[in-house]
Amino acid sequence: MTRREMREYLFCLVFQNEFYPAEEFAEQRDNYLHERSLSEGETKEILDKLEAFIEYLPEIDKKISAHSKGWKIDRIAKAELALLRLAVYEALYDDSVPVGVAVNEAVELAKQYGEENASAFVNGILGKIVNE
Repeated sequence: MTRREMREYLFCLVFQNEFYPAEEFAEQRDNYLHERSLSEGETKEILDKLEAFIEYLPEIDKKISAHSKGWKIDRIAKAELALLRLAVYEALYDDSVPVGVAVNEAVELAKQYGEENASAFVNGILGKIVNE
């Protein structure tokens, strides 16, 4: 599995996390990962990153809220919010991902999964967060 594939799997899980209570999310997460036919090591790596992400989620949301003037968290489209959250986690809390890579990958995923202007929106918010 490439880093890009892992990031895309994490994005999908971060997106799903928004829609399920914790006890239901665990089942959804496990089903999603099982369907990917990942190795045990790959599954563990994704789960470890997801667990760390969830731990930092309150801090991540504070940073997004502080830099998304005019856009409350609940007004941001769910795909874009998931991308912002994952990129902030990678840029600020995951030492294995360079900041520029986290931002660039989020922008590329926004082009694929987001609304028409999602990539510019994601890039603008991330630029403010990583340059503070």
